[in-house]
Amino acid sequence: MKKYAKLPIEFEVSLLQQELVICAAAWTDHFNTGYYTGNWSGIPLRSPQGKNHSISAGNSSSVDFADEAILAHLTYTRSVIDAIQAPKSAVRYLRLTPGSEIKPHKDFDLVFWDGFVRLHIPVLTNDQVKFSVENEILNMKEGECWFADFSKTHSVINHGETDRVHLVIDCQVNDWLRELFVNAGVIQPDESAPTEMETYDNATKLMIIEQLEAQGTKKSLAIAMNMREKMNTESLSPK
Repeated sequence: MKKYAKLPIEFEVSLLQQELVICAAAWTDHFNTGYYTGNWSGIPLRSPQGKNHSISAGNSSSVDFADEAILAHLTYTRSVIDAIQAPKSAVRYLRLTPGSEIKPHKDFDLVFWDGFVRLHIPVLTNDQVKFSVENEILNMKEGECWFADFSKTHSVINHGETDRVHLVIDCQVNDWLRELFVNAGVIQPDESAPTEMETYDNATKLMIIEQLEAQGTKKSLAIAMNMREKMNTESLSPK
């Protein structure tokens, strides 16, 4: 599975920008104050029931979500959200002002194989925004729709002179979304969830290999050799 990908759908960004102005007075500071410096704020369009105007993330199937009243005035934005034909939880505009930074972190509850993903649609951005996933920069353009595996280390810095605003949609994986990911090359048609061993980083795998080799048994040495061969094959495979 790829760590990130531009999905094969795009939207009319000028219409999104026009409707963003309608709710421009509704920005709320992000609640994860330890995650950023500067100004990171949001406008909820769909939030947990009973928590009006909450920009909480939506990665739980046990929580009911409902549209915010302002969404009724955002006709095109509504159509963009509806174009994502998967069950949706939280939907928000998230803004990062010039000079602000979202620090490196992981969202462990956003895993495709566990049934939850987050999509980003840039509405306002500039070429000085550095959005990285595991130290790889994503070149997101306005109006595009992107997936990233946010359970991996990611960060954002806005080095530009204008706001960076994304429409962020949290949704549950269904057949429609899985087919979209297959078409985008995010996953292979017959791909399944990785084993626990496959989720380990290379440093952890090497530590396990060394421990197996230290045991010196025929079985442990065979397992260690198999792991090394697989790591070598993966390092030669195109990303």
